[in-house]
Amino acid sequence: MSVKKTYVDVADGQIHLRYVPGEGAVPTVFLHQTASSSAMYQAVMERLSDMAPLYALDTPGFGGSYRPPCQPTTAYYVDSLLQAIDALGIRQFNLFGHHTGAALACELAAKHPQRVRKLAMLGPVQLTEAERSQWRATAVKPLTIDEQATHLREVWQRVTHLDQQPIAYPPSVALATREAIDTLIAGDRWHEAYAAVFNQDFPAYLAQVKCPLLLICGDGDVLHPYFKRACEARPDAQVLELKAGAYVLDQEPEYMANRIREFFL
Repeated sequence: MSVKKTYVDVADGQIHLRYVPGEGAVPTVFLHQTASSSAMYQAVMERLSDMAPLYALDTPGFGGSYRPPCQPTTAYYVDSLLQAIDALGIRQFNLFGHHTGAALACELAAKHPQRVRKLAMLGPVQLTEAERSQWRATAVKPLTIDEQATHLREVWQRVTHLDQQPIAYPPSVALATREAIDTLIAGDRWHEAYAAVFNQDFPAYLAQVKCPLLLICGDGDVLHPYFKRACEARPDAQVLELKAGAYVLDQEPEYMANRIREFFL
């Protein structure tokens, strides 16, 4: 079954999403990394039609979703995304988040335990306050758009160097182009999602999650240095450590679809 697109209305605008319709007992919701969109789940969703319904939401400020009226917090993102989930008529659901999406998914599951049946996170953001401060200083950088188009080079550099250095799992030119376009769509406010995440107390939310957990990370992922810490914080979680980087969902969609299916079914 093909992946479709639609919009739902929330308080501050419209949320754009990709979905696969179906009659499964428990829907699955996917939240993307920064500065991507629901496009990063397209290939995986095509392989999970047996689990439908499936929904991949564009976070406010990204993809086809509205731009927030002010600088958002993770609480704002979570509230807006939950409004979209409600508008879709979804009650209990499985939840998968990647990087920023993992931070938002964790907070959503902690705040609304009755709604989330199972939670999988790729690249959990298990940082100390000192590390969050360091990331705020180095990674929260607005995109300066100028007539010399230096922002195009800057965006291309970012999307092709998203993993730890040296890069072991580089994106294809087509994948990097898609990611660059998504970053440009987010524009001069793409960094606001990073600012929100690096102000979030992710470890506190992780400790509060009540549902079954799957923690995932690739050895080339920029968040891999913190992965062991997340696993130690939740010894009850299932753990999947990969030979992969941040683009594993696009680079190994069949494998990842199988792992997602195993956990959620």
